[in-house]
Amino acid sequence: MSDEREEEKMPRRRTSSEVKAATKHSWWPGWIWAVPLAAFGIGVWLLVRFLTQGGTDITITFEDAYGISAGDTVIKYRGTKVGSIESVDLSQDGKGVKVEATIKDSAKQFLTTGTLFYLRGAQPSLSNLSSLGSVLSGPTVVMEPGPGKKTKHFQGLEKKPEIPRQHGPPVLFRVHFDGAVGDLKEGDAVKLRGFAVGEVKETGFHYDAETGKIRTPVTVALYPTLFQIEHAAAKDPAAALQAALKHLVEEGLRASLDREPPLIGSYRVSFEMVPGAPQAELKIADNLPEIPTAPGGGLQSLVSSVNKIPLDQISQNVLDLTKHLDQLASSPKLKESFAELDASLQEIHRTVETIGPKVDQLVRTLRNTAHQLDQASAATAKTIGGPASQNGLNDTMREVKDAARSIRSLADYLERHPESLISGKHGE
Repeated sequence: MSDEREEEKMPRRRTSSEVKAATKHSWWPGWIWAVPLAAFGIGVWLLVRFLTQGGTDITITFEDAYGISAGDTVIKYRGTKVGSIESVDLSQDGKGVKVEATIKDSAKQFLTTGTLFYLRGAQPSLSNLSSLGSVLSGPTVVMEPGPGKKTKHFQGLEKKPEIPRQHGPPVLFRVHFDGAVGDLKEGDAVKLRGFAVGEVKETGFHYDAETGKIRTPVTVALYPTLFQIEHAAAKDPAAALQAALKHLVEEGLRASLDREPPLIGSYRVSFEMVPGAPQAELKIADNLPEIPTAPGGGLQSLVSSVNKIPLDQISQNVLDLTKHLDQLASSPKLKESFAELDASLQEIHRTVETIGPKVDQLVRTLRNTAHQLDQASAATAKTIGGPASQNGLNDTMREVKDAARSIRSLADYLERHPESLISGKHGE
């Protein structure tokens, strides 16, 4: 029985006929599926990110790309990024650039017809040093919310408008400049005594075949609310503004074209009161009230002012001064003067070196003399037995003491100013 139990415990050997092949199946499909699975994972991640972050797609149309780049240019509101540029392409009519952008959910409430999108740094200028940073980084799209209905299509502006839209409808006026209007364009400022009262709407170029004159008319849009008109007879804002300008023109109001800062700044139309201006009135030209211009009201006035500077005379004066300085530097008398001065300084130096030791000896002698006078005064007082006043020697002893004090003061002065032996005391 024990042998049978031991045989049961021992493993039984399988015969070759009982051995069968078996294949072990794994959940990993193989390395060939790694790339498709990775792409699927990225797609899922992007989908989750899109669903969690959200965003609203909008279209902004600009006249030019101005350096706007997909993936690099951002949209900001109050200095905070609220969107990004997804694509930049030419519009279908070829008259502009269509920019596709995405606005974050936190700012989509501002996507209304009154919201503005303008570029900051589209055209770097020396008049605005902060814009020079866009030379490397590119422009920034700025969003400025406004009222209105919901929309996803906007007309972008090259720069921030001078006049906000909340000032109501403007009144159009015409200004004819005799000189060149330069690069004056739509949106440039119109200012009265430095305050913005309107903007340029249109510039033109006219040639009169009968008179042979060339004129450059500029249409400006002025806003009644910015003129702060008080006690107006007319209730209508447009009529009140026209009446105010009629009176101002009669008093000498004239338009001119300049740049701020001069030469390098942005172009603008300026209204100023011109003292002694010829009599004029607000006429109608091309169905618009025409504001007269100041003499030389174009950019040529600035050029004329520069031309009035006597540059030739100034340059000639500089050349003459340079010539005189050269003659003075090469003058024999100047060289002799320097030689005499150098010799005098050397003589003074030798004299000081010679007198120097004698000054020390003289100071010691003076101090010894003052000390001897003090001793003589004390010995005299001791010999006569009592103060000098009791023996009738008061004045004599006082003079001896004053002499000792003066000699000691002289010794102190010579010790501090040994050069006084040459020039005299206090340079006298």
